[in-house]
Amino acid sequence: MRPLPTESAGVPIEGDVQATAPPSQDRQGGSGRRRRQRTLRRLLLEVAVLGAAAVFVVLRAGKSLGSVGSAFSHLRWHWLLVAGGAEVGSIFCLSWLQQRLLREGGLEVGVRDLLPVTMASNAVAQSLPAGTLFAEGYSFRQYQKLGAGWTLGVWAELSAGAIEASALATVALIGAVVVGPSLRLELLPVLGFVWVGAAVASTLFGRPGLLGRLIARVLRSAEGFLPEQACGRMRSAERSLREMVSFRPSAKTWLRCHVVAICNWGFDSVVLVAALLTVGGPVPWRAVLLCYAAAQLLVELPITPGGLGVVEGGLTELLTRFHMGVTQATAGTLMYRAVSYWLLVLVGWVAAGWLAVHNRRAERRRATGEYPGGQGRGGTGWAGSARHLSEGQGALGSGEEAGSMRPGRVPAGGEAAEGLAPA
Repeated sequence: MRPLPTESAGVPIEGDVQATAPPSQDRQGGSGRRRRQRTLRRLLLEVAVLGAAAVFVVLRAGKSLGSVGSAFSHLRWHWLLVAGGAEVGSIFCLSWLQQRLLREGGLEVGVRDLLPVTMASNAVAQSLPAGTLFAEGYSFRQYQKLGAGWTLGVWAELSAGAIEASALATVALIGAVVVGPSLRLELLPVLGFVWVGAAVASTLFGRPGLLGRLIARVLRSAEGFLPEQACGRMRSAERSLREMVSFRPSAKTWLRCHVVAICNWGFDSVVLVAALLTVGGPVPWRAVLLCYAAAQLLVELPITPGGLGVVEGGLTELLTRFHMGVTQATAGTLMYRAVSYWLLVLVGWVAAGWLAVHNRRAERRRATGEYPGGQGRGGTGWAGSARHLSEGQGALGSGEEAGSMRPGRVPAGGEAAEGLAPA
């Protein structure tokens, strides 16, 4: 919270301001120093992790390190094209999921409108430690530029995250089933528990009214011993969920969203398989889904941007544990990351620049009263985003709502609803 000025009966007192100014400046200076120290510590940690990962890969490869380079001189290019096509399919599935959720709130938007948003958001997520949180804020702002209200933007972003988490748990569970009898007995109970929890969470986001009532019940029973800050966040979440009761996707729609989310992860796992085949390595077919799911968990660790270094070392070690040669495992992992990380980051930042230019043009046209006709399906599209913005502001000014869309303020810095933002 921003500190308030000292006041008496609504009028600032000069002496009070003078007396309190130095401590405020001291606090600000101390906060700045602590922030710089945290940044320095994080930077040192990232450098240490990257260095340790590089040393691990070198030591793990040992004398076969030279063979890793030779593997890249004899690439099977047709498999590399398969990897690129599978990555495109993964991005398309994620864009379709976002489009479907936004349409549940009455926003007529096409998949092609969300493709650049998906790519740019992925670049943000992969370029920063704990980048998923920044990517959610970025996607939320882009939804609003397409015409989504504040409530719809929050619900669509959090629902997509819950569905994707449930789909990844499904992929990991399938991987545990097919991996083999010894590991199956160890992994199935744990992954089964995770899958049930993720499935329940994604189902509840499909029924925000029910989720709000559950939070209210928990709040009433735990208000006596929970910290006030936690209670305030829960109350804020309950109020936000009450505003989302109009979003009630059918069971068929929700099932389709889950199937498409599984296809998103499935296409990305095909990238891993194609990367291994590109360098001429054998594919551990029974373990590939499990290795892939573990790599995605390493990506989410808030240590380095996009799990850089952590994923390379971890995935290489996992592949060698399933009887793959060190040379081929290292080369295959590096090829997989070249496609699924470096290429997507590059393309994503190009998409982010494209969106920034088009958003600026749309804003200028809106300011001058030139609202271009929609280019996407249903009269939407990035060429028509200025019209959506103008309509949303008009509804806000007159106190009207169109369908389930509630135009609202754009939170500063892309913050999500307090109490609903993922921790």
